[in-house]
Amino acid sequence: MSVRIAPRPRGQLGGTDGNQHLTSLTAAVLTVLLLAEGVTILWLGDLRAEHMFIGLVLIGPVLLKLASTGYRFMRYYTGSPVYRAKGPPLLALRVLAPILVASTAMIFATGVWLLLLGHHSDQALMLHKVAFFVWGGVFGVHFLAHLPRASRSLGAAWGSAARRRPAARSWLSAALVAVSLAAGIALALALLSHITAWHGGHRF
Repeated sequence: MSVRIAPRPRGQLGGTDGNQHLTSLTAAVLTVLLLAEGVTILWLGDLRAEHMFIGLVLIGPVLLKLASTGYRFMRYYTGSPVYRAKGPPLLALRVLAPILVASTAMIFATGVWLLLLGHHSDQALMLHKVAFFVWGGVFGVHFLAHLPRASRSLGAAWGSAARRRPAARSWLSAALVAVSLAAGIALALALLSHITAWHGGHRF
């Protein structure tokens, strides 16, 4: 008597659902960090060291978010049937995506540049500010457009966890986000001496 082994459901460890959950979970973590970074901007004179520290922590989750969305982009345009069936983002979001990626890269590049310089630089600071203003407008559209889908994805994962049957992709996504966050914290701690030196050795 042979025993029939049920096939593993498509997308349990990955696929479009796994990719969407990873992207949504990473976005949720980024939202919390960006809110904290926003607070430091309001009181930048007093919280400049905190602004630099949180900015470095953001690098890990930002890279993970770019990787997850970049993977979906690659699979869609290389003709993957499941990704083609899920469909592309709205045309307006696809047009804005390169601007969002470029401005994000510019913000972090100029921020790290300023930090490693160890002193104020009008050129680097101007590029940092311009990139931030461009990013802010594009990100606002991006965030509001993707909020409903991200909420549904995280809600489904939460419901699965509440029933004590979380999908394997939920654990995998959580692990990847945790690793990216730990990497960002490690980077910030590694450059903590640069942050302190930038502020003349004052407390962080």
